Amino acid sequence: MSRTSGENGGLDQNPESKVSGYLREGLAPVIQECLMGPGLYRSFPAALPLITLVNKSHILMLAHCGVITQKTAQGLARAVLELEAGGVDAFELDPTLEEAYFNYEAKLIELTGIEVGGQLHVARSRNDLMSSMDRLRSRDLCLRILQGIYSLRETMIERGEFYKDVVMPGYTHFQPAQPITFGYYLLGAAFALERDWQRISECYVRINQNPLGAGACAGVTFPIDRQMTARLMGFDKVTGHSLDAVASRDYLSELISGCALTASTIGRMAQEFYIMTTFEFQTLRLPDSVAVTSSIMPQKKNMCSLEILKNRVAQTTGALVTALTATKAAQFSFSMDSMHEGLRWAWDALEDIALSLPAARFVIENAEPQRQRMLELVQANFSNITDLADALVKLYDLSFREAHHVAGRVARLATDQGLSSNQITTQIVKQASENILGRPIELEQSTIDEILDPALAVQRRAGTASPAASDIEIMLSDLKSNLAEDRVLLEQRQDKVSRALQQLETDFASLGNG
Repeated sequence: MSRTSGENGGLDQNPESKVSGYLREGLAPVIQECLMGPGLYRSFPAALPLITLVNKSHILMLAHCGVITQKTAQGLARAVLELEAGGVDAFELDPTLEEAYFNYEAKLIELTGIEVGGQLHVARSRNDLMSSMDRLRSRDLCLRILQGIYSLRETMIERGEFYKDVVMPGYTHFQPAQPITFGYYLLGAAFALERDWQRISECYVRINQNPLGAGACAGVTFPIDRQMTARLMGFDKVTGHSLDAVASRDYLSELISGCALTASTIGRMAQEFYIMTTFEFQTLRLPDSVAVTSSIMPQKKNMCSLEILKNRVAQTTGALVTALTATKAAQFSFSMDSMHEGLRWAWDALEDIALSLPAARFVIENAEPQRQRMLELVQANFSNITDLADALVKLYDLSFREAHHVAGRVARLATDQGLSSNQITTQIVKQASENILGRPIELEQSTIDEILDPALAVQRRAGTASPAASDIEIMLSDLKSNLAEDRVLLEQRQDKVSRALQQLETDFASLGNG
């Protein structure tokens, strides 16, 4: 891929339009250099394979419907295949041709002559062409993201089951709350990712529709077969309204929104892992292969991988806000601001999400909870003290508020003496109850130890979607069942698109070699 030569930074200054018999002047050099050129050079590599795919299906359909002759179709097919083989290097991009498609068409006409190459654009507009390209690109990203979320969910479930008995502190307001398990934590994130997958999966239905044939905004006058191009490109159906087909990219905003929520799920988990791996916490260990070092401090193990994962939600949200803002005052039709410029950041953001998912999976696969440290924190931070309050209600018929105050005073007295929850004595409970209730409660030491055992605290909550083993088994069953159903749906979609595109390649190669 190269740029045209000439003055003014290599930009053609021909005053006549190369793409219109109506316009008296071509694009001004400053418009070429500052507006059209940068977008053309930036977008062409990604646009070329999409233009090629749409062209292939369009040519096959035009020939099938008799809109163009078989001879013309064969000439077009040979040229399209030649350009496909040459890739971006086959093109000398020219901003005076406005954008990617006119540059493509100009090269095609150069190879075939205008009598053949000029027939490619029969029965379509750049509007439905670009809409088709956006849907194809969105579909590919959507399937990749769904596959990435599926694989991450699979790993979360496996690791959650493996670590289901590793007791750790649970936190609210980032303060010690109640004992949970590391496996329970991972399964919670797996449920959130399941919802993320469902949102994006539902969006796929609205993405995978064929707008080709909608023309500029009102359909076309030629006898075309939109169902045929839908089948050739692997779309599930055709769009039902031609103006809507070219005017709308809401499916793409919806996809970005779903990905922003996915990035949030992953980012929140990355944030907690980030803290857990610190020297001060030391509750989680990650391998050196996810860390970077310092240029000056030899001891550093910086979790930059987690920092990047945390930040993906900011990038994705920025792309979403840009896309939505671009359509705020745009007319309900095709326009550069809402259909092109407004989506500029969308593709990078979606690509980043697709690439982040395997990295997040690697982090989960290699995260090692530090069992003893986690247990020590549960005992040191009194996150099991709620069980003492519950026991006082059950054993002494106290109101929960009375029991809450007694247990809180127990924790205060132990803290003042520098003791952990596993060092609470009968005397401490007695003193606390006298302070709060005005009468002593004397529990056997063995009873206190049993009440405050973190492993037993986890199991006592069975039947309430808790970290208890019986509840974990129910969660695992549900998560695995839903994962299996989602795998079937994902594979069906992937297979349908793959088979359609393979058949398109076969049919088109046959036409070009005929």
